[in-house]
Amino acid sequence: NEMASVKEVLFATLEELLPEQLNTFQWYLTSDVLEGFDHIPRGRINGVSRTSTVDLLVDTYGYNGAITITVTVLLKMKLKLLKSTLREKYQNIYEGNAEEGDTVYLNKIYTKLHVIEGTWGGFTEEHEVRQQRSTHATTEETTIEASDIFKPKLNQEKRIRTVLTQGIPGVGKTFCVQKFTLSWAEGEENQDITFLFLLPFRELNPNIGGRDCSLMQLLHQFFPVVKALEKLGTDCKVLFIFDGLDETLLPLNFKQNKVLRDETEPASLDVLITNLITGDLLGNALIWITSRPAAASRVPRKHIHQWTEVKGFANDQREEYFKRHLRDDKLAIKIINHVKSSRSLYIMCQIPVFCWIAATVMKKMLRDNVPGGMPNSLTEMYIYLLLCQTDRMVEGPYPMKSDNVVLKLAELAFRQLEKGKLIFYEADLKECSMSIEEATIYTGVCTEVFIMEGKRRREVFSFVHLTIQEFLAAVHVHYSYVHRKENVLLGYLKRMSTKLLPKSVFSLHKTAIEKALESPDGHWDLFLRFLLGLSLKFNQELLSRVLPLKVDGEEDIAKTVQFIKEKIHEDPEAKLNLFHCLSELKEKSLVQEIQTFMSSGRLAAKKLSPVQWSALTFELMTSEATEEETVFGMHCFSRLDRCNLTVNCCEVLASALSLSSTRLTALDLSDNNLKDSGVNLLSQIFHNISLQTTVTSCDCKTCALGLLIFARMNATLFYAVDLLVAVIFLFCLYFRLHKCKLEGGCCEALAGAVSTECSCLRNLDLSANDFHAAGVKALCVGLCSHHCKLETLRLNRCKLKESYCADLSSVLNSESSNLKTLDLSNNSLKDFGVSVLAVGLRSPHCTLETLRSVHPLHN
Repeated sequence: NEMASVKEVLFATLEELLPEQLNTFQWYLTSDVLEGFDHIPRGRINGVSRTSTVDLLVDTYGYNGAITITVTVLLKMKLKLLKSTLREKYQNIYEGNAEEGDTVYLNKIYTKLHVIEGTWGGFTEEHEVRQQRSTHATTEETTIEASDIFKPKLNQEKRIRTVLTQGIPGVGKTFCVQKFTLSWAEGEENQDITFLFLLPFRELNPNIGGRDCSLMQLLHQFFPVVKALEKLGTDCKVLFIFDGLDETLLPLNFKQNKVLRDETEPASLDVLITNLITGDLLGNALIWITSRPAAASRVPRKHIHQWTEVKGFANDQREEYFKRHLRDDKLAIKIINHVKSSRSLYIMCQIPVFCWIAATVMKKMLRDNVPGGMPNSLTEMYIYLLLCQTDRMVEGPYPMKSDNVVLKLAELAFRQLEKGKLIFYEADLKECSMSIEEATIYTGVCTEVFIMEGKRRREVFSFVHLTIQEFLAAVHVHYSYVHRKENVLLGYLKRMSTKLLPKSVFSLHKTAIEKALESPDGHWDLFLRFLLGLSLKFNQELLSRVLPLKVDGEEDIAKTVQFIKEKIHEDPEAKLNLFHCLSELKEKSLVQEIQTFMSSGRLAAKKLSPVQWSALTFELMTSEATEEETVFGMHCFSRLDRCNLTVNCCEVLASALSLSSTRLTALDLSDNNLKDSGVNLLSQIFHNISLQTTVTSCDCKTCALGLLIFARMNATLFYAVDLLVAVIFLFCLYFRLHKCKLEGGCCEALAGAVSTECSCLRNLDLSANDFHAAGVKALCVGLCSHHCKLETLRLNRCKLKESYCADLSSVLNSESSNLKTLDLSNNSLKDFGVSVLAVGLRSPHCTLETLRSVHPLHN
């Protein structure tokens, strides 16, 4: 009968439990953790058999209740096992890849990353490391905690189901995912999620082409602890995390794949994943996908509810990382100071994996007292990284044999870079005469350079970071030419013909420069910097410790430098990476020229050539690294009036003004054709800075950037409300917006700015603009704030009318007002308006000392 069958089902279920699991099941029955159910006294259940446990369940809860509580307890047990499994897997991680067996506790070294939301539309095919520095957000950035990505904002009704997080390689996407997972498994965050399944695309790849399976079978394969779970259903909240979209070999055929709604129905892996993402399968589940920017578009936009981006480390986070990683404050400070002294290194340290590279190299150099000083260029840093790892790989003196594994890896790096591949398989190794055994040995000893992940069917290989692959690719190209006079950048026939010509490193450089310039996405830019850096004698001597490399002289470098300068002359704006190349070659004449010229603090004194403007652009965009070299850091006041500036300069200008090292206190942009779009770009950057500043400090005396802007732009519409707000937030003392065609729409923003606690504004000139009544009313509300410190307000020639005077009078009558000078000249206030003002003037709270030229103008 039905009652007997219920007991049989319960007994069969308990019979599958191991003795330890049965004890756990019985403990839940005696505890108070099960809401809505009475607990069974401990004395009645301790040590009883499975059959007696079934009888107790039915006697205590009834047949239906016994089934319900059994399912509830088993679900909690599976959840506990899953959390335990994930905690064990992710609490200790390999960083970068540490020495074999050397793991690090994630919570001890994890440094909070800068994560922003709302990044869709900013995707670009530009080289991703260059993109990290050179592009500005096209929309206002909003910082978000990684743990909050599924939480709706205040008053947001739409549910966030699918989140896509993008970020360049090595920026910390996987660490973010692992930290999220560990926090959930340890019971710290997002405990409303019942089950969390982390499925890296790289680990899913070996299942491609295999037998069809259901979603539940796939989960049982990757998470055996939930094998007893037959369905997820709709009652529990589930999160699937798919890490590394750029590494998947799945076609992700969203258009052609069949619709799947049953989690127990077998299907191909591609069908399972696409249906999970679209919501046809387990529509109540949450989905989190991470990806490099170039691959993010593989998921149609309509299926993504929130887009976020991991931006890497901000300045303070870089320093925190070094201190956490090294666990030696003195050593960390030495390394931090050295990194700050080199703009290239400092910029690269936005990327967490590069911080790890820098820490690995410089820690060893400082502790081993390596002669010759610390590396101060990218090429030097990566050569030393190679030396650090090959020190562990072989015992005995250098050099290694000519067919050593470093050369094979360098060839592999170049071949795969040409194909645009970041992960490779056994067939790729064989192309470079490299066996699985060699790769295994190398990954076991020299793991910082190359990693291998053993999978169920085949091994997956990759370099720890794209820049390591680019560096080794440059080593292959340099070695092939110097050792065999073979320019591998050329096609086979051209390559053979050039072998008949005299050796010329310049010809190799020329080929590489042209190849990089022809690449629309800049994917050969860093490779080029490494290749040029390898031509320096000092770097060749370092590399010869690893490779049987003949050290050539530097005779051809002068030709290379001249060729680069010629290319810059051809198209200065598009050749900014060539300035980095000159820096790698220790050639700084163009930048030094612009630094010397800027020492006057005034650009209007001389017209700059296109190349000089390009050098200025490069200087501004990279000046964050060294405060002493910052162009705008040289002077408190810079004049750019009447310089024929256009919207094209605004991004560079905004970048310079956003630097923490900037000491600029005055900037004159008068009489330039910046237009709305240019000013809006400036305002966006200023607004972002102001938000950061108000969060970190409300002490205006500690603010590094105070701007005095004379923004009189003739014949230019100037609606930059955000600029007004932001610049005032940035602690200006004097703000002049004379004759800027402002209307009342900006006044509310102005009021908010002058009434903020952080504002230090003392003098505001809004003369010769056309304000309507609502605008003046909004402005006066801000002037009455007890935070407002304004002492001088100029509103002459603003077409003010008598009806505006009541609001102005309320400011004079305010206890909070600090106003000492008010200029209302040349407005149509009439007698009645003046009489209304007089009421405020007679107030005991009035602090006004000067009221200028109130001559009513009659129409």
